[in-house]
Amino acid sequence: MELLSQDEINLIVKKCGFTNVLSWKLEDFPDKVIGYLGDHMKLIIQVELHGISSSLNLFLKCMPRFDKWKSEYLKELGFFNKEYVMLSGLFNEFENGTGSRKWRPKLLFIREDIFVFENVSLLGYVMPHHQETMGFEELKASVECLARFHAQSYIYEERKSKQLGRPYRIWEHYSDYLQEPNSRPTWRNTGRNAVIDYLKEFSKYKSEPNFNRYVESVIPKLFQNAMDLMKPSSEYRNAVVHRDLWTNNIFLKKENNSSYHALIIDFQTVLYTSPMLDLSSLIYFNTSRSDRDKWTEEVIEIYYESLSEELQANEIDIVNIFNKTTISEAYKKSIVFGITQAAIITPIVAMSKEKREELFCDPKLSIKVNEVSRSQEFIDIAKEDDKYQRRITELLDEIVERFVFPKNGR
Repeated sequence: MELLSQDEINLIVKKCGFTNVLSWKLEDFPDKVIGYLGDHMKLIIQVELHGISSSLNLFLKCMPRFDKWKSEYLKELGFFNKEYVMLSGLFNEFENGTGSRKWRPKLLFIREDIFVFENVSLLGYVMPHHQETMGFEELKASVECLARFHAQSYIYEERKSKQLGRPYRIWEHYSDYLQEPNSRPTWRNTGRNAVIDYLKEFSKYKSEPNFNRYVESVIPKLFQNAMDLMKPSSEYRNAVVHRDLWTNNIFLKKENNSSYHALIIDFQTVLYTSPMLDLSSLIYFNTSRSDRDKWTEEVIEIYYESLSEELQANEIDIVNIFNKTTISEAYKKSIVFGITQAAIITPIVAMSKEKREELFCDPKLSIKVNEVSRSQEFIDIAKEDDKYQRRITELLDEIVERFVFPKNGR
């Protein structure tokens, strides 16, 4: 059975400005881990216009076809349905912009189980290398894109408030889709336990008195605090946040002036909460400790200015949403989310593509590392790969320095 009908192909072609379909096919990407929570394919359509044939090369995302665990996981947590509702509903109210103001790829077709987008790789966009951290210009572009995305929540809410003659918040209509599911915390718990086990093996503080007892006590509390932060904030103005801004969800294009432009993809895990959760996790996913120390204040400034510009273009004064002091305070409170989220994801991101395929694309192994334990796998990779060990240990030891033995922190 074909994933798409001929009528659906015709709709896609029409949206691209063509009418005559000659043929079409789907091709798998050679990189099996290009998308973790879903299957990704190329949709290639041969078309004809005024007697001239050409090829449309598009990007298709669908529910996992061959991994029962991932398929059931997505269904149980509603992740794929969440993205469907965002793309087919709320995001239609958000302006995507053009040129430098664009923040996500153009959507060409959507069904509950299939999304078709323009293939931005043909426009020069590439994913950052998953085993490397970002340079400053790459991070800057990603932060600017993030601010453009967040601005759309405020623009929509302010316009809706004027229409209704009262304060309006997105939570009113989309709360069912913009919160963390209560069921099945297994994946996060497995990641949290791997953090504890890894630190016992590699932390430079493991010889501290009662180290094991402290990490076993403190780290679960940190992960619970991070869970609490995923709820709508009562202190700060909330926005729709992405929550999962690691390398596979960001595309970067180098411009002629050597700067970058970024796009964000995959909105399966969106929440309605403080936007600083996105900024902190973006930073912790994609930077080294030394670069975080050097860049964070400037990055917060870049975010604030980009958010202000986007709001100003829509005649909204940012001071009605945030001021610089509030943003800095909110960022500091969000660090526990950013660093714990990175602690779960980065040990997966930083391993080789071959190792990720082995562990996470084999249905038999994926159940084990997602629901039972992945501690030994991470420890074994760190013993074999010095670069991996340095990156993961640096990240996890920052948790120790900040929260377990803060006297040792910077």
